[in-house]
Amino acid sequence: MKSKNNNEGYFFSIGSNFIDLPALYSIIILQFIGLAILFSASTVTSLREFNDPYMLLKKQSLWAGISLIVFFILLNIPYNLLKKLALYTILFSIFLLILVFVPGLGRSVDTHYGRNFNRWVNLGFIQFQPSEFAKISIMVYVSHILVRYRATENKELKFFLPPAILISIVVALIIFEPAYGTSVEIILLIGLLFFLDGFPIGKLIIFFFAITPLLIMLIFSVGYRKKRIDVWLNPYKYRFDEGHQSVSSFRSFMEGGFFGNPLSTGYSHRYLTYSHTDFVLATFVEDYGLLGFFILTGLFFFLLLRFTLLLRRVSDPFGFLLGAGLLSVIAVQLLVNMYVVTGIFPITGISLPFLSYGGSSLLTIMISLGILLNITKSENLS
Repeated sequence: MKSKNNNEGYFFSIGSNFIDLPALYSIIILQFIGLAILFSASTVTSLREFNDPYMLLKKQSLWAGISLIVFFILLNIPYNLLKKLALYTILFSIFLLILVFVPGLGRSVDTHYGRNFNRWVNLGFIQFQPSEFAKISIMVYVSHILVRYRATENKELKFFLPPAILISIVVALIIFEPAYGTSVEIILLIGLLFFLDGFPIGKLIIFFFAITPLLIMLIFSVGYRKKRIDVWLNPYKYRFDEGHQSVSSFRSFMEGGFFGNPLSTGYSHRYLTYSHTDFVLATFVEDYGLLGFFILTGLFFFLLLRFTLLLRRVSDPFGFLLGAGLLSVIAVQLLVNMYVVTGIFPITGISLPFLSYGGSSLLTIMISLGILLNITKSENLS
């Protein structure tokens, strides 16, 4: 059933509610594009590592199915229930982040930077990245705290002390993994929520100036992070080592031209190692060219703009803040990944929504979008 709502867009009904049809179509299209490019990008790696050219595609398809089921479940659960669960979600995130360091459960990966990255929990039948889910729990918790602060009569800053401790634990655990890019992303998103809630801009500026030395120290106190800066500034100097991915990404953009190459040419597979993960956009551009890149980015920005327009009409403070936070998570992840692949930012390990291989990332995106569509149902719009 379709209905015209305030001349701003078509909605279709789920039960007695109406959800935005253009946003839903965009999500489904991007989901299918992600699987299509993974078919091209992962074949060689799958064949080399699993002796099955479709193994990674099969795994991602399974995650896509799971994420769609979770997505539609979240459409039918009142999002205000998250307010009651806010504290439990962040405590659960802390628990999962601790499991990363537990021998036998946490999965450590050796890197060419000479460091072990502890970012995954392996339960045998499933492997996931807790820091991805921590982004959602932080957005839920901070939105809830800000709404409570707005409702309290005694507006003293000590109100934020217990929440600050919990959030600091989450960020510290992510830094220890280490996942520096994710921790900085979370800090910036929290600042954005405070700004949207009307927190004094002067105090926010003071806060960010106060933590800047800490951020700089985290970059230059660890060798591999400083090396990433060096590689970013001159990737061709390190093109046979740490700069290989960046240089190969630039070549993929050049080889793709305007219309791209046939999927059978395999340029990306030859030059860009693990082209199905963080640098999947380079693979996409090589296959579909700049024309495909413009269409893909157009879809992404249409989705972001659509939700931005819908969120402006949400009257519930908690719904607005939570929706803005989740939308910002997607937007930041999208922009940072594009900037990394094109050499504007140093390599951070942040995946491209929908397209990069990884069940945790895809599930996190679909959970966020499920909550967003729930918040922007017609009954919640003014």
